[in-house]
Amino acid sequence: MVKQVFLALIGLFILTTASAYSDTPLKNYTLQNQEGKPFQLNDIKGSSVLVSFIYTRCPMPNMCPLTMSLNKRVFALWKKKAPSTPLKFLIVTLDPSHDSASTMKAYSQKYGMTDPAFILATGTEQTISNFSSEFNALGFPSNGLISHNSRSVLLGPNLSPIKDYKDNEWKPEDVLNDLKSFSEKKDEKS
Repeated sequence: MVKQVFLALIGLFILTTASAYSDTPLKNYTLQNQEGKPFQLNDIKGSSVLVSFIYTRCPMPNMCPLTMSLNKRVFALWKKKAPSTPLKFLIVTLDPSHDSASTMKAYSQKYGMTDPAFILATGTEQTISNFSSEFNALGFPSNGLISHNSRSVLLGPNLSPIKDYKDNEWKPEDVLNDLKSFSEKKDEKS
């Protein structure tokens, strides 16, 4: 029964999530990076940011491990094709009670994400819940694991969402193309 309710909630959020966002920046949340240092979202303002949600114990290869792989591939492609465009990768846990800063650091090392462009973040349960709800990223405890949806979102330099990527069905090239398109539109407005 719990699984059916979870699936129904996921379906509802998928149907109600818009892929176009406003120019309104996110709230200035305070999170903790993989080094154990607190930071605010405004600290990364000025760079576009690919935000993804994971949890380190995720056993599903097409969920969190794939999210990590996709982020790493975006990073490699970005370094090759668009290194002059500022880009950060904010990977946020959905399991802050387990995923401490040191756990997130070990996870970043496991995936070779040690470049300063990668920020793996945790925080208080309430902060993570509030932050993830901004993106309709859901995580529910279930039999010692976290049942969750897969969500990544590209933010513009003012931290307003510009593109939503669902279910890990996107390609790294999509992110670079969206980043380029956003930059071109921003330049046209200037």
